[in-house]
Amino acid sequence: MQDKASELGGRRAPSALLVLGYVVGLGAFGYFLVTGLSFYLTPVGERARHPDYWTFKPGGSLGLRFGIAGLVMMTVMHLYSARKRFRALRALGPLRNWLNGHILLGILGPLFVVLHSSFKVSGLISISFWSMVAVALSGIFGRYLYLQIPRTRAGEELSLAEVEKADRDLTRRLKDEFGADPAYLEQVERASTPPPARGLIAVLLALLLEDLGLRAGHAKVAPLPGLPPDVARELQSVIAQKKTLRRRIVLWDAIHRLFHHWHIIHKPFAVVMYLFVVVHVVVASLTGYGFGWP
Repeated sequence: MQDKASELGGRRAPSALLVLGYVVGLGAFGYFLVTGLSFYLTPVGERARHPDYWTFKPGGSLGLRFGIAGLVMMTVMHLYSARKRFRALRALGPLRNWLNGHILLGILGPLFVVLHSSFKVSGLISISFWSMVAVALSGIFGRYLYLQIPRTRAGEELSLAEVEKADRDLTRRLKDEFGADPAYLEQVERASTPPPARGLIAVLLALLLEDLGLRAGHAKVAPLPGLPPDVARELQSVIAQKKTLRRRIVLWDAIHRLFHHWHIIHKPFAVVMYLFVVVHVVVASLTGYGFGWP
């Protein structure tokens, strides 16, 4: 249980493959943005005379490919939902890896759609575009809430009883490994337990202030005297883990309600986005717009 408590109280470093995905994806976006910058900065009424018009316009040789790449990424990213819902897919890797891929594609997809639009959005497709922006921004918020819910290494959500047991194990470590007396344990408990927050907005504000280290009256626990420096650092690490767990236990119901309301807001934007994307693709296909490359 010590490993589980340590895991719940900390942040895992991103994998090399995930970092590579961000470097390659964002690097490609940056390269094409700089390459087509002259065209993108040209007033819309004058773009038809620009030498890169047939390359970077929405239906151009690269512009259309940007749109296809963005749509593919924003479609493939929903494999995460299938992995989350179907137990038979658990053998395909930890849920947290799928979520990381979901977020990566959810960032890169909209960026390439922006390139596809050549920074010109109008008509019905603007509804899809701004819905996409809302989905992407709300996805960042959803990721933050997701991190507030304790999970296993594989990304599966833990029960409140499991989190409370991990918290008790940390208290036992403070007593057995570091020799903390009841008075010190009480001091840690007080510092680790956040004040109650009324209302979901107040809970969200408390979470943000806590993570930014700005919560007023944030109590700090002095290290036990006489400990070697490396042991003192380990003690502070355990206390930090306990603070994280206590916050999640006290705000358990509120965090889950916030996550539920986030789903209610996030999903309609996604539905509207994909609905108008389908309309856009069908109309473009029927009219032949964008497929007559030079």
